[in-house]
Amino acid sequence: MAAMDVDSTATVQELEADCRELQGMLDRATRPNVRKELQRVLDVIDAERARAIVKAGAPVASSPVEASSSSETAAPKTAAPKAVAKPPEVHKPVPVDIKPMGPWTEVTTFGLDLGGFDKPLVTVDLRLKGVEALPTEKVTCDFTESSLDCKVIGLDGQNYRFLKTNLEKDIVPAESSVKVKKNHVIVSLQKVKGQYGYDNWSDLCAKGRRRPTNTSENKESNPQDSIMGMMRDLYEDGDDNMKRVIGEAMVKSRTGEKFDPKDADLKPPSLSEMDDI
Repeated sequence: MAAMDVDSTATVQELEADCRELQGMLDRATRPNVRKELQRVLDVIDAERARAIVKAGAPVASSPVEASSSSETAAPKTAAPKAVAKPPEVHKPVPVDIKPMGPWTEVTTFGLDLGGFDKPLVTVDLRLKGVEALPTEKVTCDFTESSLDCKVIGLDGQNYRFLKTNLEKDIVPAESSVKVKKNHVIVSLQKVKGQYGYDNWSDLCAKGRRRPTNTSENKESNPQDSIMGMMRDLYEDGDDNMKRVIGEAMVKSRTGEKFDPKDADLKPPSLSEMDDI
């Protein structure tokens, strides 16, 4: 039978090398899903190798992986008569349920202590079983004024991440910290302290646009604007009754009238009307 041409020989050799490397990876793999996927790919490439040999007009050889493992123990044999090559059996890929997953597992449940008006910290509690067994450098948290990014690397073979980029109020990154306890990762966010105390948080993240934090310098330079800004924030977050009471109070404060909440109109003023007050 005529020898294979140079291009066909190179193709077969490349496929045989791929098979040997995949077999080596399969021998080292321990995870069931990984082994199943490696075996599927190995079967496909081995079948392609056999087809390449037949196409080139040479007899189908045994798998290079099988040949390499058996050649060390097999005794020398006399050459057998060459048989007519048969079409190789095509292995059907093993169905594998592969779900798209990134490198991070998002932490979606957590404990939250917002503290009070006089409390300096917002505390986030991430419950991760066995996290205390990890090396210290495997648990980190990066802080900015408006975000936190907590990462836990290699916990039971998974990487966990807790990322929040729209914190309700500004924090002090240099004074914020992360600590590991048994089955818990505790993230402490240092609140910004103003002239009258620490910022009051109602949630970890802002539901819409973030409001700028009123620093002590801003409050000292224009305390009236600070009070009006606080009243406007309460107005935007309040229900209709709160809006009605605040609106009437602001109107009567401008005119010098004494305000009684029971005398307030039933209809709250609009935001545009608030701007005119």
